[in-house]
Amino acid sequence: MSFCPGERNTNAAFFLEQSVVNIRSMLTLKYSWCRLMKNFDSSSCHIYIITLEHAEERRKIISQRLKELGLDFEFFSGVDGREINLLKHPNYEPVKRRIFFGRDLSHGEYGCVLAHRNIYQHMVGHQVSRALVLEDDAILTDNLPAVLNALSEVSANWDLVRFLGREKNYRSTRVIGPLKDSGVELSRPLGIPGGAYGYLLNLSAAERLLGLMQKNWLPIDTLHGMVWKTDLETLSVMPSPVLPNDTVPSCIDGLDDSARWNKTAQLDGWQKALYPVTRGLWKLYLNLVIKYTSLKTWKSDQRLGRRLVAD
Repeated sequence: MSFCPGERNTNAAFFLEQSVVNIRSMLTLKYSWCRLMKNFDSSSCHIYIITLEHAEERRKIISQRLKELGLDFEFFSGVDGREINLLKHPNYEPVKRRIFFGRDLSHGEYGCVLAHRNIYQHMVGHQVSRALVLEDDAILTDNLPAVLNALSEVSANWDLVRFLGREKNYRSTRVIGPLKDSGVELSRPLGIPGGAYGYLLNLSAAERLLGLMQKNWLPIDTLHGMVWKTDLETLSVMPSPVLPNDTVPSCIDGLDDSARWNKTAQLDGWQKALYPVTRGLWKLYLNLVIKYTSLKTWKSDQRLGRRLVAD
C-alpha cells in the first residue's frame, strides 16, 4: 500500500499518539498494581496450601501462580483419606452422620476434614492471627492480592471469608457493599454453599472451629456454612478471586470420589427405619435456621454496606 506524503505524516502521528497512550496506560496499571502489592503485608496473613505428597504437578502450578502474584506461601501436608480406618477413627461420629444424611462420609471427605482441622490447630498453637487457606488445585485470579488487602482494611467485620466461585453460590448470596480498590463486593452467603478450596480466617475462627471439630460428622464446607453453630461472622466476596478447578479429578477423594456425590441412603436395621423421620426433621431444621439467620443479619449488613459506600 502506498501513501502520499500528507497521509504518511498523518498516520505516523496517529500511531505515535496511540503508542504514547498505550505506554501511559501500562505505566498506570503497573503503578496501581505495585501500590496494591506494597500495601499488602504478607507477614500479617499466612498462606497455607493443603496438598498431598504425590501431588507434585499441582504444587508446581500453584507455586508458580502465587509467585506471579507476589504472595508468600507454604505447603501444608494434607491427610490421605484412603489411609484412614474411618469407622474406627476416634474423632468420627458415624451414627449422627447416618441418621441425618443416610450414609457415612467418604474417606476423602474425612481426610479433608482432618487436614483443615490440622491447620486450625497449627494456627492456635503458633498464634497465627490471620491465614488464607487454599487447596492445591484452586484457581487464583489476578486481583487476589488486592482483595486480601481490601479485606484486611475491614477485618473487624469478619471472622471467616469464604471464597465461593460457582455461579450457584452467587445466586444465593446477599451483596453488602463494594470493597475499595479490589473490584469485588463484600457479601454474605445464605444457606450452606459447598466449597472449601479457598477461604480467609482469623485466629478466633480457628479456635472456634477447632473446638467444634473434636468430633466430626460434617464435611468441612458444611461446617463453615452452619453459621448458627459456629457463631462466626462469615462473609464472602463477589466475584470470588479464588475459583474451583472442576476440570481435574479430586486427588483428596481418589479411589472413592463417587462416594462423595452419592446421595443414596446406605442404611439397614433401625437406622434405615428411622432415617425418613430424622432426614425430614433435619431439612426442616435447616430451612428454619437459614431463614432466621438471613433475617437476623439483614440490618447489620445494611449498616455495613452504607459504611463501605461512604468510604
